[in-house]
Amino acid sequence: MAILMEQLETGMKQISVVEGSVVHALDHGARLRVLPYLKEDGGACLPGTTGSQSQSKPTATDEDLDDGVSFGKLQKAPRVRALRMNLASCYVPDHDEDAHFVHPKSGFVGVADGVGGCRGKGVDAGAFARALMKHALAGANTTANPVDPYSLLQEAYLKAAGSSTPGASTAVIVSLSGTTLRWACLGDSGFAVFRGGKMRHGRPTASRTRVVGEMQVAVDDVVVVGTDGLFDNVFDMDLERMVRRGCLSPQMMAEKIAATARKASKSLAPSPFSLESAKNVKDGRERHFGGKVDDITVIVAYIVPKGC
Repeated sequence: MAILMEQLETGMKQISVVEGSVVHALDHGARLRVLPYLKEDGGACLPGTTGSQSQSKPTATDEDLDDGVSFGKLQKAPRVRALRMNLASCYVPDHDEDAHFVHPKSGFVGVADGVGGCRGKGVDAGAFARALMKHALAGANTTANPVDPYSLLQEAYLKAAGSSTPGASTAVIVSLSGTTLRWACLGDSGFAVFRGGKMRHGRPTASRTRVVGEMQVAVDDVVVVGTDGLFDNVFDMDLERMVRRGCLSPQMMAEKIAATARKASKSLAPSPFSLESAKNVKDGRERHFGGKVDDITVIVAYIVPKGC
């Protein structure tokens, strides 16, 4: 496990340089995968996620989030006793190292992204992400509600590491119970919550420790979960614009967001990734221009009353 932890540390340091410089042309024949919901008989979509363990369990709620990096306090909304997520996913592979699952019955989803820095060592960079998501999904079928994303992610990590699966991964697990949305994030896979077309909680930041928190959500909120293939290529205001226009099913919205991210990944126009790389030039890192070609995973969940 110590070796895997060291690999994760190294991978997180290398990912922005390695994945930012390995650009693949997707002009012809890029595959757009629309993955079905998890079936109640146990059938699932793809797997995905993981990272290092932290000794503490940092938490954040909608009461203490500030306006730092697109984190904002939620406006008060009428409470509904029980909510559910009407959700769908879309996956556009490049190296095919992302993994994810959706579990409508238990009200939780997971996304993971294998650390590309492991790729040069002859390791399948997606293997750990797939193992992580597989164990997280299995854990959901044996865990009583409400699902605790932190515990689930930790247990999934221990099982993936215990099976000697090589590599490392970023990850995020998001669950909904009642009106409470809970999450555990590691690295730059993350999620955003929109209310009235405005991002109320959003954009992940790279972290080697697990960020854990919860917030209250309301009917008509929209949750978008994704890997860095989404967040490195699409600005917050563009996500807001797509969500605000709405009138699409979760599946169509997931496909639209994924297609937008793919198009931006091949463009030379400024992207969140290129703007961030400009800040790191002083640290000796390579300057990147345009979008970043990468695996793109998008999960869209509409918050609706339970029973609808």
